Amino acid sequence: MRHLQRANYGQPEQLRQLGGLQVSATPYAGDSALPWHEHDEAYLCLVAAGGYTQQSSNDELECQPGLLLTHPQGHRHANRFGPSGARCISIFLGEPASNGVTRLLGDHRPLRLPDADRLLARIERELRATDDAAALALHSAVLELVALACRAGDERRPAWLQRVLERLHDDPLAAPSLHELAALAGVHPAHLARSFQRAKGVSVGEYQRGLRIVLAREALIDSHRSIAEIAASTGFSDQSHFARVFRRTTGLTPREFRQNCKSRPVPSMAS
Repeated sequence: MRHLQRANYGQPEQLRQLGGLQVSATPYAGDSALPWHEHDEAYLCLVAAGGYTQQSSNDELECQPGLLLTHPQGHRHANRFGPSGARCISIFLGEPASNGVTRLLGDHRPLRLPDADRLLARIERELRATDDAAALALHSAVLELVALACRAGDERRPAWLQRVLERLHDDPLAAPSLHELAALAGVHPAHLARSFQRAKGVSVGEYQRGLRIVLAREALIDSHRSIAEIAASTGFSDQSHFARVFRRTTGLTPREFRQNCKSRPVPSMAS
C-alpha cells in the first residue's frame, strides 16, 4: 500500500500553491491503472475530462467529467482509466476553515454539483493564466466549489448516519439487522435503507461487506494464512463466495492480489 502526501501519481501539467491551498491538473494515459494507495491528507478530486473506474473498500464508481469526489485522510482506492484516459483536478485545502469543510472531508462521497461545469472551466482557465490576478481568481473559484460541495454534502448526509457508520466500523464482523440499525438511528428501517444508499452510494449490506474486504486485504498482505482461513475469519460463508466478492470489489482474485502486493513495482510520481 503506497502512502502519498500532497503528491499524485502522474506528472501534473499545472500546479499552483496558494498558501495552504494546492491545486493541480494531472493527465492519465488511456488504459492505464493506478495501484491501491491512500493519501495522508484529505483532498478533493474534480474529474475534468475522460473517465475512469475507481475502486474503494466498499464500492466501484464510474467517474465522468464534472464529478467531484471527496477523499478523506487515509481513503484507500485504486483507479482504472478508460481508452481515452482522464484529466483530474486535485485540490488540497490545508487546514479546514470551517465545520462544514471538516464534515465534507470526513467521508468519501461522489457529488454532482449543478454548477460543476462552470466552475471546472474557471479553475482550468485560471490554472493556465499567468497574469497577476490569476491566483486570486483561482482561489475564488475553488472556494465557490467547496461552498457548493459543503451544502450538497450536508443535504445528502442525515444527522444519524454517523452513529450507524460507527456501529458498522466498530465491528465489521458483527451482523446487526436493519431493524437494529434503524433503532440506533431513530428512523424507520425503510427510510434508513433509502437514505444510506443515497448518502453512501451502496446499500448497508454492501458497505458492511466492503469493510470485511478491507480486513481481508490487510490479512492477505500481512499474514501467511491460507485464503480459506482468511475468508472464514472475515465473515464469508465459504472461499468461493469470498473470492467472488473480493474480485468484484478490487478487480483481482485474492490470490492475484496477494501476488501483486509482493511483486508490483512502485510507479513514478510527481510531487
